[in-house]
Amino acid sequence: MRFRLHLKPTEDRQKLLFNYQYPLQAWLYKILYQADQSYASFLHNQGYAVPNSHKSFKHITFSSLQLGKTKPIKSGDTYIQLSSDSISLVVSFYIDKAAEGFIVGLFQNQEVSLFNHDYRANFIVTNVEALTNPFDAVVGNQVVTMSFRTISPMVVARKEEGLDQYLSPTNERYSEFFAINLVDRYRTIEGADSLQIDSTIAQSLVKFKLISDPTKVKKRGFFVKEGKLKDETKVIGYHNFTFEVTAPSKLLEIGFLGGLGKYCAVGCGSVEVWER
Repeated sequence: MRFRLHLKPTEDRQKLLFNYQYPLQAWLYKILYQADQSYASFLHNQGYAVPNSHKSFKHITFSSLQLGKTKPIKSGDTYIQLSSDSISLVVSFYIDKAAEGFIVGLFQNQEVSLFNHDYRANFIVTNVEALTNPFDAVVGNQVVTMSFRTISPMVVARKEEGLDQYLSPTNERYSEFFAINLVDRYRTIEGADSLQIDSTIAQSLVKFKLISDPTKVKKRGFFVKEGKLKDETKVIGYHNFTFEVTAPSKLLEIGFLGGLGKYCAVGCGSVEVWER
């Protein structure tokens, strides 16, 4: 399920911290916890495990804030000064359809506070807009080709000596690790007997193609768990690009709804369908 939250600032000219993804994630979990403590705790502490692997996924993502007009950011600035009432974001879950109406109702009229030690911006959710799922029209698990546009940074990485090496969509190995990630997401839903495959077979099932001009792709770094010395992690994602994916529709739907790539639960890998 996907929906758009429309937010109204409670005051004019508020200061929004740059790294708002982590406090926004915390707020989403808080809302879920108020309604279903076991589900929220499961997402936060465990997630859906990949069979025979240490990997797990939350199957939740959200877009960057669509801020409308803001004060121009200058070198040295440490916040975004808001100057518009037009603020929204897309929230997306891969979740049982029976729970969709229940989830949407949780967010109406909720208060949102995004803050750190230095800045705070407060909002009220004024409207929750349900968004269509393009995969509802697809019959079975047929192979489809669809085009998407990033609406938050996308993080794709390969491991090297235990550390993430972040890849640009222009990197020749980007498609390989994009494919492996998507197949792993599918396996958390379909179980241990689904798609027991290696990276070569993953790439034969999932084909990624960059459509955008490579020079227009933008790099964005941000901190996960900012301020927590032991857990703080700098993540590198890429955005402002469109791409095409060919894959079985069930795989692609899981990525479309739950996020593509890594760190989706903190607001990465959110996309929308792009019409050429």
